[in-house]
Amino acid sequence: MVERRFERILVAIADPAAGVDKAVRRATALAHGSGASVELFHAIPAAMSAGMAHASAEQFTRWEFTESNRLLERIANRLRREELLVSTAVQTGYPAHEAILRRVRETKADLVVIEARKHNVFARLLLTQTDFELIRHCPVPLLIVKGRAAWRSPRILAALDPFHQNGETSALDDEIVTVAEALAAITRGSVHAAHVYRPLPLPLVGVPIGPVLPEPQPAQERKQGLDMRRRFVKILARYGIRRGRAHLVTGDPVRELPRLARNLKLGLVVMGATSRSGFKRIFIGHTAEHVLDRLSCDVLVVKATA
Repeated sequence: MVERRFERILVAIADPAAGVDKAVRRATALAHGSGASVELFHAIPAAMSAGMAHASAEQFTRWEFTESNRLLERIANRLRREELLVSTAVQTGYPAHEAILRRVRETKADLVVIEARKHNVFARLLLTQTDFELIRHCPVPLLIVKGRAAWRSPRILAALDPFHQNGETSALDDEIVTVAEALAAITRGSVHAAHVYRPLPLPLVGVPIGPVLPEPQPAQERKQGLDMRRRFVKILARYGIRRGRAHLVTGDPVRELPRLARNLKLGLVVMGATSRSGFKRIFIGHTAEHVLDRLSCDVLVVKATA
C-alpha cells in the first residue's frame, strides 16, 4: 500500500460565530502533526433562499458574506500564532454540500473536516442531510468530529470486511487501513481492526406466509464462526495487524460497533462507503446511518481510490 500524506485540510464550518470549534481543533492538531495547510471554509445561502425581496436578500447576503469573512479571519489569526499556514474562504452556494464539494475540487484538498452538531440542547449528536450528502459524494476522506477530548495517542479502529477479496471492495479495505495508519503516524496512535457480523437468522415463529427457515444448528453456527475467523485472520495478515488489536464480534452492528468503540475508548473509527450493486452512486444504508449516528467517537469515511 502507498503511504498517505495529508497536505491540504479543508474545514467546513457551519457557524463561524462559534469560534474555534471541535472541527477546527481537530484539524489544527492534524496540521501540527503533518505540516498540512488549513483552509476554513463557510458556505452561505444564495440571495433569494431566505424568501425576502430580491434587493433586501442581496443586501443581507452581502452583509453575511462580509461578517463570515471577518469571523473566519479572527479564528485564522489565532491559529496563525501557532505558526500554522491558514487561509479562509466564504462562498455563496445552496445547498451547502455542493459549495463544499466545489471548494474541495478548487483547492485539491486531501482531507475534509466537519463537526457533528446537536440539533438542540437535549439532543444527542446526529448527522444532518448535508453530512450524509458529503459522505456520499466527497471524493477525499471525510472526518466527522464528534468527540470533545483531544487525541492523545488514540486507538484508531479500521472497520474491515473479511468478504472483501478483490476489486473495488478490496481496494476499499486497502484505503481504510492506509488512512488509519497515516493518522496513527501523525497522532502517535495505534491501529486496531474489527468486523461485526450477524449470526445466522432464527426462524420466524407464527408467520403464516413466506418460506419457513430451519433453525440454525450448532454445527452451522460453528461453521459460520470458523469461516469468519479464518477470513479475519487472513485479512489481519494482509495488513500486518496483530491479533491483540483485532476484534471479531457477533451481533447487530448498530449496537455492537458503538459498544466496541466505548469499551476500547476509541478516538476514531475509519469506515468505508461503497457503491451498491454495480452502480456508481455511493450507498449509505439504514444500518450504516444508524452506526454513524450512534458512534460517540470521531468517524472518518473513505472511498476506494480509483
